[in-house]
Amino acid sequence: MPLLDANRSRAHLRHKRPRGRPPRAAQRRAQLCDVALVSLLCLAAAIPTWAQASPSVEYQVKAAFLLNFVKFIEWPPDVFQDEKAPITLCVFGRDPFGSALDDIIRGRAVNNRAILARRINELRDLKSCQLVFVSAAEDKRLPEILNTLKDTSAIVVGETEGFAERGGGIQFFLENNRLRFAVNVDAAESARLRVSSKLLALARIVHDESRPKEN
Repeated sequence: MPLLDANRSRAHLRHKRPRGRPPRAAQRRAQLCDVALVSLLCLAAAIPTWAQASPSVEYQVKAAFLLNFVKFIEWPPDVFQDEKAPITLCVFGRDPFGSALDDIIRGRAVNNRAILARRINELRDLKSCQLVFVSAAEDKRLPEILNTLKDTSAIVVGETEGFAERGGGIQFFLENNRLRFAVNVDAAESARLRVSSKLLALARIVHDESRPKEN
């Protein structure tokens, strides 16, 4: 074989991707997903004695959870105006985060989309949100919020008992002084959201309380 052809053959072998090996972009996404998963596990154990934590620390941790939730949820493409539109995290009504939410998302992006935080006081403005946080102070307005967001692809996150069973998408709760979360898979399906199995593996799975009980 001529030397030139041999060199070309070796170059071809070097650049040929092994069959069955995922593309680098897919590998990178998987690595980032695993990092986010570890972050969630660490957050769940971040405050061993939650009762002694200050409100500011509590919401710093919850803000970090919200950021990680976004990494494990996939919204339908038609939710966004274009490929550059941001993922918008909204706090409805009373805001318990202070600057914590803005600080944690600053400079962050998911799937090449920037993450934007907004404070919303009017129900009609919620339709521009991909994630809506409802504090305990606004819990009584949950039916109105869910009605406003009907037929949208927003995930609604709360922190009061029974929030997820009443139609919320994700609910924070304490278990053995650890912050955990529940995911309402019915709400996610209704909103056309794809929730990563890795996120679901860390969650308590719940259904709408109105759903008929299976025998």
